[in-house]
Amino acid sequence: MKTRKLGNRGLEVSAIGLGCMGMSHAYGPVANKEEMIKLIRSAVERGVTFFDTAEVYGPYINEELVGEALESYKGKVVIATKFGVTFEHGQSVDLLMDSTPENIRKSIEGSLKRLRVDSIDLYYQHRVDPNVPIEEVAETIKKLIQEGKVKYWGLSEASVDVIRKAHAVLPLTAVQSEYSMMWRKP
Repeated sequence: MKTRKLGNRGLEVSAIGLGCMGMSHAYGPVANKEEMIKLIRSAVERGVTFFDTAEVYGPYINEELVGEALESYKGKVVIATKFGVTFEHGQSVDLLMDSTPENIRKSIEGSLKRLRVDSIDLYYQHRVDPNVPIEEVAETIKKLIQEGKVKYWGLSEASVDVIRKAHAVLPLTAVQSEYSMMWRKP
């Protein structure tokens, strides 16, 4: 499997990654957990080292699935997850954001536990929170990196202006765009 470097701080991942959202969220009924664990491990055996999830997928159950499937591959794979979606009664609220420092800290602790890791390889802000300056988000992530809870960070579906402001505080490693094979509108 060929690899790609994300950013300029040394993060290297397989050229093909596995987005795990559909395994427990969004595209129909939840898939069989054992089959999805086999699928994830089969991807590792074929050279995939980059896996993407988020606390909102399920919510929470996708991170638990990915954590269980990849626990024995620690140090050999890169797991990306996301923060910043508001939850009420254990359910995500339609794209209402909460990227306050308090919520980011709450999210990181939950993600670390569910993913069964000591540090998140790549931590994305899932969507830009219009109520929290991106500089404040970047400062919070900078502290989490200093604490060893996050290795690299990124933004998902952010404007060029937001990307520039965030990068000025803490260099970004990755930016996710909503443009994909499934969504051509952008």
